[in-house]
Amino acid sequence: MLDYDSIYNDFYEDEEESYPDFFIEWDNAVRKGKSPGYYEPEELTEIIEIYLSENGLKKARQAIEHALKLYVSDEELFYEILSLLNDYEQWNDLLALCERYKKTADVWSNGHKLTALLHLGMEEEAFHFFGTLKNRYADDDESLNIIYQAMSEALLEMDLFESSVEVVNEAIGIMGESVDFLWLQLQAFASMKETEDAVKWADKIQKKNPLDPETWYYLGEAFEELNDMERSIDAYENACSLNPGSPDLILSLVYAYEKNDNYGKALEKIKEFLHLQPGNYIAYIITSKICSQLEYWEEALAYINEAIGIMPEMASLYLYKSSFFIELNEIRKAKLTLEEGIEKTDDPKGDLLRELSRLKEQYPNL
Repeated sequence: MLDYDSIYNDFYEDEEESYPDFFIEWDNAVRKGKSPGYYEPEELTEIIEIYLSENGLKKARQAIEHALKLYVSDEELFYEILSLLNDYEQWNDLLALCERYKKTADVWSNGHKLTALLHLGMEEEAFHFFGTLKNRYADDDESLNIIYQAMSEALLEMDLFESSVEVVNEAIGIMGESVDFLWLQLQAFASMKETEDAVKWADKIQKKNPLDPETWYYLGEAFEELNDMERSIDAYENACSLNPGSPDLILSLVYAYEKNDNYGKALEKIKEFLHLQPGNYIAYIITSKICSQLEYWEEALAYINEAIGIMPEMASLYLYKSSFFIELNEIRKAKLTLEEGIEKTDDPKGDLLRELSRLKEQYPNL
């Protein structure tokens, strides 16, 4: 399998994070103990998210308090904050905030409270609260739908798959087979590796949205999780046929072909991607590696040279190129490639120098 993620890592892992100016101003102010002053709601949510993404919970809490004081009645901002705490799994803070505003809580914040209770291991309290909410929203299908989804999703996140299935079955009995409930059932059975049941729910989903490329894409992902690559490829192919100009869909299909050892089709499809995005260096790297799987070494070299032309400072590209020359028994060219890479990239991890030393030791006369 091609390790696409590692392609990015060598170049980006040491890159400094760039922050918006308003975040830098905010951070400087709070570091000095000053009041940060006025910020737009969108800026505050981004500030909170940056701190949460960097595990700066104390500073995130400070930003949350400032936002809630500055925009007392801004419901959208409040929900954004709840969603961020959910996304970054800050369950204690999420529950505390839901409790703090429980007198004005609506269905969305109640759904977040359910999620927090389950993740904090308070299952008895969660199911009791779930029962309360079912009674409260019994005559409101839209709200009831949200509550059932929140409960089912939280159970899935806790790997309580059978409980999630039971909750959704109950919801379907009340409100019918909405597409959201079908997806939850598919996810649960796919996670349990129950292929037959997963396929049953997938069939229902595709019948509801047969011409929606996004539906086929997510079905492809679900079948891939089940390691049913034939169905996964069929789904991705349908997605691509419904939206042939989508680079993301093409890449998903490329990856599925590669995972299924169908490198010929993978190569054909990645070339379509290159036609859409001729300056995408990642695509050139992927294409070169697929060529290497097919032992098309000359083609592999041509594509890796294109990538180097775009990103000459990316050290790993010279390793790839050197390895292709080795396969062609062009040892001298492999060494020269590594020397070029050292000169152009400064070889930050020393990988190029180590490989060059190895080749000199193994082939001292070449």
